[in-house]
Amino acid sequence: MVRPIEHARASKARRYWFAVGVTAVAAGLRLLGHTLEPQPPVLVLFTGAASLSAWYGGLGPAMLTIALSVFLDFWFFDPHLAFALDRWTDLIDLGIFALVAFAVAWLCESLHAARRVMEVRARELALVSANERAWKDRYEAAVRASGHILYDDDRAGGRIVFSGACLPILGYGAEELGDSLDWSALVHPEDLARFCLSRRAGDGLEVEYRVRHRGGRWITLHDVGQKLVDAEGRVIRVVGFLKDVTAQRRAEAAVRASEERLRLAVEATGLGVTSTVFEADGTVRFEWTREARLAFGVEGDGELTLPDLLARVHPCDVAAVQAAVRAALDPAGDGTDNLEFRVVHPDGGVRWLGCQGRTTFDLAASPPRPLRNLGIVRDVTERRTTAEQLAESFALIDALVFKAPIGMAFIDRGYRFVRVNEKLAEFNGIAAAEHIGRTVADVLPDLWPRLEPVLRDGLRDGRERVNTEVEGPTAAQPGRRHWLVSQYPIRAGDRLLGIGVTVVETTDQKRIEASLREADQRKDTFIATLAHELRNPLAPIRNALALLGVARDAPERAASLAVIGRQVEQMAHLLDDLLDVSRITRGRLTLRRELVTLDAIMARAAETANPWIVARRHSFAVDIPDAPVLLDADPIRLAQVFSNLFTNAAKYTDPGGTIRVTARVHGERVQIGVADTGVGIAAQHLPRVFEMFSQVGPCSSRGDGGLGIGLALARGLIEMHGGAITAHSPGPGRGSEFMVELPLAAQAHASGPHAPLGPAREGPSTGRRIVVADDNVDNADTLAMLLEALGHEVFTVYDGEAAVRACAEVRPDVVFLDIGMPRRDGYEVCRWIRQQPWGGATLVIAQTGWGQDEDRRRAAAAGFDHHLTKPADPDRLLALLDAQPTAA
Repeated sequence: MVRPIEHARASKARRYWFAVGVTAVAAGLRLLGHTLEPQPPVLVLFTGAASLSAWYGGLGPAMLTIALSVFLDFWFFDPHLAFALDRWTDLIDLGIFALVAFAVAWLCESLHAARRVMEVRARELALVSANERAWKDRYEAAVRASGHILYDDDRAGGRIVFSGACLPILGYGAEELGDSLDWSALVHPEDLARFCLSRRAGDGLEVEYRVRHRGGRWITLHDVGQKLVDAEGRVIRVVGFLKDVTAQRRAEAAVRASEERLRLAVEATGLGVTSTVFEADGTVRFEWTREARLAFGVEGDGELTLPDLLARVHPCDVAAVQAAVRAALDPAGDGTDNLEFRVVHPDGGVRWLGCQGRTTFDLAASPPRPLRNLGIVRDVTERRTTAEQLAESFALIDALVFKAPIGMAFIDRGYRFVRVNEKLAEFNGIAAAEHIGRTVADVLPDLWPRLEPVLRDGLRDGRERVNTEVEGPTAAQPGRRHWLVSQYPIRAGDRLLGIGVTVVETTDQKRIEASLREADQRKDTFIATLAHELRNPLAPIRNALALLGVARDAPERAASLAVIGRQVEQMAHLLDDLLDVSRITRGRLTLRRELVTLDAIMARAAETANPWIVARRHSFAVDIPDAPVLLDADPIRLAQVFSNLFTNAAKYTDPGGTIRVTARVHGERVQIGVADTGVGIAAQHLPRVFEMFSQVGPCSSRGDGGLGIGLALARGLIEMHGGAITAHSPGPGRGSEFMVELPLAAQAHASGPHAPLGPAREGPSTGRRIVVADDNVDNADTLAMLLEALGHEVFTVYDGEAAVRACAEVRPDVVFLDIGMPRRDGYEVCRWIRQQPWGGATLVIAQTGWGQDEDRRRAAAAGFDHHLTKPADPDRLLALLDAQPTAA
């Protein structure tokens, strides 16, 4: 396609020269055509030249071409090459040519004008279109930059057009969203109903819903638009924009979660936030949180006033609170306040509050004016209570530690005393204050070599040492002293501060331990001796029993019975001594005092010890005053004391020795001495000779050594009489002497010794019905045989239930009951007997191995008439029977 020439762009001279040139070309072609046969039409050539001039140069050049063409036509008409016409038709042809050429020129000019108008219009339209495109591009860029998506939803045509940030937001291009995707299919199923509802007829459009991104994740869009409706009110078009608010909603959710966490944290800590605003007109406005109001006991959201708040402050703390407020509002200060005070709630409860805040000032004002005080308030009642309790505890601990009966100290890493209690200061002989800052070596130079390894374990290696024994003197405790030292490291995190030290003096404990070891050794010796002493009587008893089995002569049988009697009596004596010592130790032995003479007691004691004295061929001399020496005493117990002393003297004196008894009256007391020429007592043994299990001589070398309790029993009995007993000896092999001192009886009681009460027993009574109940079959049977030999009718049973049946059947005159029987014990059986109509006249005797005073009281309470301790003395048993009247 030939592009039209824009003649307006060529200069005017050029356009006219073009017209002349085109005319010249047409004239040349005319001349050339004149030689041709047939000759070309003249008007056609010049009409074409005029058309070309009009096309290129416009109407003016075309008129020039027409004028030149008319002139030249005259030249080429016949006559040829002359300005003359032969035919008038040539003029017509020339006129037609001129009209046609002018018409063509005018048409070309009109076309040029029309084209120019069209080009102007086209340029204007192009300019408008370019502007529109520029504005559209700028709008599209602005929309994309703002992160929005524009949409035009033609609901009538069923087509949606998208533009803007489609790809960055959704991952889809605008063309994909508009052409190939169903927008509602991208909406989250849970939000689809809300999306569809927003497209219905009604008010404006503003909704949020989630849409699936091309990558699969869900994004939240904020949809704001306008709905266009038809005459019938139906929505035919929805135009709007979409904004990605996913990050915003996440941030808002995070902020809400953070605020919720902060709120929960504040509620959990009990903190209240206070904001006090000071207006320019002098009014005060309180913007406090609910927790701050509750701390002051203010319920609800009512307006707070300063007088109301001050009214809740405890009267004792009002002055302090007002001073703190004035200091916080003083522009010359730093504007801070930190105060704890009490408030009184409406219910009367008192709470402690802690308030911290800072005031900001308007520095442009003169003087600076307070604007706002921001702070926190918290309930510190529990902390204050705990602090007070801790203070009390620390005071108590300090008091306990300071006054503790054991030494305590804290020693730093340089072995210097930091804290010392009074007891340790007492041990060390230096005041507690003088310890501080001094090293252990300075305070305790004698003990330092032994203490240094103990303390080093804690201060260097961090190891504790417990109950380390240390021996040595201190300034306050010279001599050989014993200590238990413990140390334990004290740390603050991973840092070792020093060690705590406790010190206990164990000197007395060591002495007691030594005494206990010695006592334990004496106890072992006593047990061995007791076994020996108990076995000694058993051997002759066994031999005598064997002899009774084979002896036929009466003398042999009598001798055997005598041996058995003596050995049983010796065993009973041993048991009585043990029981007496126990009673004295527990303060339960009772003296049966009466007015007696000293010579009577000596005679009874000598009679008891006489077998030993005779057997060992000793010389026994007694030197006592001829005048009666009266004593207010228990004759049996005093005789027991002196018989013990006489017997010991006989035992520990070699055969043929001498035993001398002397008595001298000194004022209101009498001194009795028992001296012998025996083995003597070593000086180191003299202080312990009256202790339990102590031996006056080496018992291992003597078969008759004794139990080591006789002297302890003697001292107890003498002291119960208000006297004293001491031992003296020049040393081993040189004899010994025991001195007894007793108070004399008052002269008001010196009417002579009491005579024995009651007539002597003439002979045993017979013919009684007797029940013997004992679970020890041998004891029950032998007692029954003894009683039957004396002429009594005896019924023997071996448990408490059988005893009840036997008593109910025979209604006995006398009942011997063991206490510890099966099925029913002796106490129950005795109580049953006393409940029977015939039981009041029955003599009930307890025969048991339980011989303490408490056992006797229980027996009496149960209804027993007498209490005999096994083995019972047969003479005593028969005497009780003789005292019981014979049944009618």
